[in-house]
Amino acid sequence: MLIDPKVVKLIIFNGGGGIVEREIKLALNQGTNEFEIQNVPASFDPNTADIKLKYINPEDKKDITLQQTIVSLPDKKTSDQIINREKNAASQIITYSIDFTRELRERVTNICEASSYRTYADMKGIFNFIINSKKEGEVIVKILYFIADLRIKWETSLQVNVYSDEITAEIDASIIVDNQTGFSYNDVELGFAIFELPSTTAAATGAIPPPAMEIPMEQQAFSQLNRQKRTQRMKNVML
Repeated sequence: MLIDPKVVKLIIFNGGGGIVEREIKLALNQGTNEFEIQNVPASFDPNTADIKLKYINPEDKKDITLQQTIVSLPDKKTSDQIINREKNAASQIITYSIDFTRELRERVTNICEASSYRTYADMKGIFNFIINSKKEGEVIVKILYFIADLRIKWETSLQVNVYSDEITAEIDASIIVDNQTGFSYNDVELGFAIFELPSTTAAATGAIPPPAMEIPMEQQAFSQLNRQKRTQRMKNVML
């Protein structure tokens, strides 16, 4: 069964990427229940994928169990070929869009422009799971995964306004979220953490990374989520 759990929380790193938390209430049949999660970006790290069951009734814990989780990424070579074909087709359509009506031309142009910016990270990964249930019932499923996408990040903005007396001043500070990915996150609890994704510079130069880099940085971030420095929280925002 295809499901699209709502993104309820998104923690963004200042260096790019973040942790997505999604949640959904599922009705279960007696026996094996198979689910496939939609809208999982290919930028997610399968090694950080985690599913937690929240039981509506405590006694369901012995009757409802998670049997298996299956996660994988699309083949990059095949995906790049598809993206290149889409970009070439978009260029051709835009070239001849003068033949369309104005309203249709604007719609076509918007679609084509979106295709021209598409990358492998905008493709969709596979995230399936199986729940065994000894009876009919309901369970709340929480899904967490890390996205390693530098196109979504946050930065601070600070503006100082000095008054005419040159003695007093007003400081206006804000956090700016930049989301250039192909995925939108609407009406979510938004958190901010200070964390840098690993750089490819060391690998390119042959330098030996420090011991802390032996574990992929995104896995460190996911496992140490509660230790991250949260600078601000906001609710009901749209990226």
